[in-house]
Amino acid sequence: MLAKDIGTSRVIQAEASQSLREAARIMHRHQVACLVVVGDSGAPLGVVTERDVMTATLVLGRDPDSATIGSVMARPPVICRDDSTFTELIAIMRGSGLRRLPVVDASGTLVAIVTADDVIAAMAELMESLARALIVDPMFDHEPR
Repeated sequence: MLAKDIGTSRVIQAEASQSLREAARIMHRHQVACLVVVGDSGAPLGVVTERDVMTATLVLGRDPDSATIGSVMARPPVICRDDSTFTELIAIMRGSGLRRLPVVDASGTLVAIVTADDVIAAMAELMESLARALIVDPMFDHEPR
């Protein structure tokens, strides 16, 4: 199973120049916890999360109307390739402590995003497939006479 099979291609994007208030509105409207900032080439430049917005505005007192996404986004973003294996995804997430990874193709263009929930769902699917493969048909579960 590869990153392109696990992630979702519906990636909500934003511009670095947008305000933190607008970032919060976009996240709320689309019910997502992060936005990916993409450059003109389609490559991810950074990621801004709900936590980034909350920390900047509520903890650090930044003005949500004048502070920009670009001023708080994590950059460069930790990413994975669309051909990254399931094991590689987990290693990247564990190593970086991140719950969301932008997925890029061979040219570096954003094509999807993988979340921890996506990984858990894929694990459940793999476990279900394994369980089905291990179920023995009662008719064939004994030695022939």
